[in-house]
Amino acid sequence: MEFKYKFLNKININNFDFLRVVFAATVALAHLIELSEVEIFQPYKRFFNTRLAIDGFFVISGFLIAKSYEHSKSLKDYILKRVKRIVPAYFFVILFCAFFFCFISTQSISTYFLNSQFWTYLLANLTFQNYLQPCLPGVFQDNLLCAVNGALWTIKIEEAFYLLLPLFYLITKSKKSNIHILSIVVYLLSIVYYNYFVSADMYRIAKQLPGALAFFTTGIILYRHFDFFIKWKHHIILPCLLLFVLEQYAFNTQIFKPAVYGFMVFYFAYNFKFLNHFGKYGDLTYGIYIYHFPLIQVFVHLGFFKSYNPLLIAAILIVIIVVISALSWHFLELAYLSESRKERQRKLLLGE
Repeated sequence: MEFKYKFLNKININNFDFLRVVFAATVALAHLIELSEVEIFQPYKRFFNTRLAIDGFFVISGFLIAKSYEHSKSLKDYILKRVKRIVPAYFFVILFCAFFFCFISTQSISTYFLNSQFWTYLLANLTFQNYLQPCLPGVFQDNLLCAVNGALWTIKIEEAFYLLLPLFYLITKSKKSNIHILSIVVYLLSIVYYNYFVSADMYRIAKQLPGALAFFTTGIILYRHFDFFIKWKHHIILPCLLLFVLEQYAFNTQIFKPAVYGFMVFYFAYNFKFLNHFGKYGDLTYGIYIYHFPLIQVFVHLGFFKSYNPLLIAAILIVIIVVISALSWHFLELAYLSESRKERQRKLLLGE
């Protein structure tokens, strides 16, 4: 009983909201620099590591989704919660872009909707297979990329992980495998998969789900052994920092990195108490992530970065992304969340 008491009273007091916004903003700013092709922005791209940001998302996702699964009444309840969190805003951005970008297409409206590319885009993207057709007919043809929303490739990985997690728990609960053994096996297989395809110069395949599982698994282990890691966090962090720096910047490898980087994310989340209420006005993370790419593409298409001061345009664009993300959270995303999540949002707003 003492373990559960400590667990339940500390686990929700964290900075995950802040970290996720930082990760989402990192991806958004990196895409702004890349897609705008503004020369004065390019030197700053190295400061926005999208790979680390996405890996951080995966660690947090593993942690929070394991928590969600263990607190769900049933498998159906768990799946419904995941669907309600991801699908409404996701479908909205796909449908909005598909139907309203006909006005910026080089094709006529009738030709646009009769084009098989439009229907392929719609089908592929609504089923989370964005890579099958990332572009709409005649849209963004003169941009650096024609992709409408190149950031969405990670969503299918998240969705696949959501479906794999119950299997992970089923195997461990059926006593066919100890959770520690299974975690190590999954972690090692993920590392082998990732490094094999990287060595074969196939990074686009390496970064997909099997390669990303090491980060998700790290998040699950951090959740399952929350009390241990909280107790020893100040002792563990220095070796993790050392291993991370060596792998990330010296050897450019990925063996221990998912585990040590995952712990670094965990460590930050459970320190710096002044950031605990960062999400009191809403969780803008998902909105920033799914809306920023098409908005940047529209600004580039309209020539704003070439016709006006690029710094001013970038600032206006960032404000628009934040505003749209806030509107999405309050009027689209929050409405579908569970009552417990709405209650947590209310407590955050009140500072409780």
